[in-house]
Amino acid sequence: MKLAEGSAPVDAVHDVPTPAPSSPSVGHPPMSRFNRFFVRWLSSPLGFLSGRAVLVRYHGRISGNRYQLPVNATPYEGGILIKVGKPEGKIWWRNFTSPWPIELVRGPRVVRGSGVVIAGSTGRGQRVAADYFATHSGAARRAGLPRARDGKAPTAEQLQAAAANLVFVFVTLER
Repeated sequence: MKLAEGSAPVDAVHDVPTPAPSSPSVGHPPMSRFNRFFVRWLSSPLGFLSGRAVLVRYHGRISGNRYQLPVNATPYEGGILIKVGKPEGKIWWRNFTSPWPIELVRGPRVVRGSGVVIAGSTGRGQRVAADYFATHSGAARRAGLPRARDGKAPTAEQLQAAAANLVFVFVTLER
């Protein structure tokens, strides 16, 4: 592990933020009531009504245990892009630091693929973040970026700063 600017722990191999060993997010905390409800909803025949929400299913790379959690996903470059919310406090996405099997579920439809992390601090991650912010104005606003509808495009420096701590999981779908 190497230390990034500001002494935040970073995984040296994948250049992505890692939680401190004493972090309460280490291990898989019990699923919240909201997430349990959403898992049932997305697995039900009505799950297709959920907009961008999908259920992610995967097996832990080390434990082999099966996990499932609701996430927001968006089509991107022939696959599916998942922006990991508050990645410093989550560990599920670390299973995808190299390609790893994943299932996406919405209602009765199950799609299989291979997920891999794209860190916002990398060149590819910055391009993905710029595309993501261009199509998700709420995320751009929360990142403090100027809104395109106001006629103000974010500068390269603003995009780089906003993308620095983002983590995406890109899912290449099986055909």
